[in-house]
Amino acid sequence: MIKLKHILTEAMGDCYQAGGRLIMNFFGDKNHKLVHGMVNGQGALSGKRYGHCWVESRNTVMDHSNGRKLEVPTKVYYALGNIKKNQCKYYTPEQAAKFMTKKKHWGPWEIAGGVVMAEEIPDAKGEIGKKKQRIPNDILDKLND
Repeated sequence: MIKLKHILTEAMGDCYQAGGRLIMNFFGDKNHKLVHGMVNGQGALSGKRYGHCWVESRNTVMDHSNGRKLEVPTKVYYALGNIKKNQCKYYTPEQAAKFMTKKKHWGPWEIAGGVVMAEEIPDAKGEIGKKKQRIPNDILDKLND
């Protein structure tokens, strides 16, 4: 039986923390980018889109969230997650460090990142950034553990 806690854990996971820590290994390297984007869920999250974080280096995605060490070609990763570049934000290691310092959390910083129905993703300029959402302290505490 799938429980709501498992669905939320998968959707929230530790991707922002894992991606943030990983990108700091590439400080000064312009070939690596931290990416915050919206992905299609699979399994229990099928039909939903949610915010996710990964690191890209040229043609490779490195997704080290939830204890994985996934490294796959960017085209494959984007196809599997139905990722659209216009729904992603890309950061150099230096830009990521500035956001982490300024916002005092791992992200997302410029997208809402919440779980939505796949057809409800805001994609028009007027729909993006309307609500400013903070990560609740209890979730921030879990990310810092």
